[in-house]
Amino acid sequence: MYYKFRDFKNYKYLLDLILYQRLYSSSFKNLNDNFEGQFFSEIHNKRLRLNPLKEKHISICSFSSVYKNHLMWSHYADGHRGLVIGFHILEDNFKIHKVNYNGLTIIEDLPIKFEDKKDVFLNKIGDWNYENEFRIITDNQCYINIEIKEIILGSEVSDLNKDLITKLIRYVNPKIEVRTYYD
Repeated sequence: MYYKFRDFKNYKYLLDLILYQRLYSSSFKNLNDNFEGQFFSEIHNKRLRLNPLKEKHISICSFSSVYKNHLMWSHYADGHRGLVIGFHILEDNFKIHKVNYNGLTIIEDLPIKFEDKKDVFLNKIGDWNYENEFRIITDNQCYINIEIKEIILGSEVSDLNKDLITKLIRYVNPKIEVRTYYD
């Protein structure tokens, strides 16, 4: 099972994810790590970056293999006031990649092919290893169909949000487990 951390600040995206059971693969320029798209070029002997405007079609869907992580709850679920969605990916046509945390990708020259550019997004500096991140990298922005198995509410979720999500899940699929995370 994989996990997506969300907050309640933008209900539109959260409702889309739950009602349509899909994740969005967003342009890499929207990601929160300022090293995204950077790599080390051996020929130029320096760190370079893919141009976010020229390469805006490269899209990434990120998720984790763990939900028991206080940093993830703090950074991506509004300090335990958000939720985590546990899911399976339904489609086999997307390759799921495990992110490596051994520094920036080292490339001999500039990456030209899409497959080479994908490698740039599969290596991050070690500071991010707490994320246990997996990615689907696509050459366009798209939705990835999932099957939601559980909703894990943060320990600080308001009663209003807890009630709204519980009722929404009963409407969408009463087989989805809703619980609160206490650790």
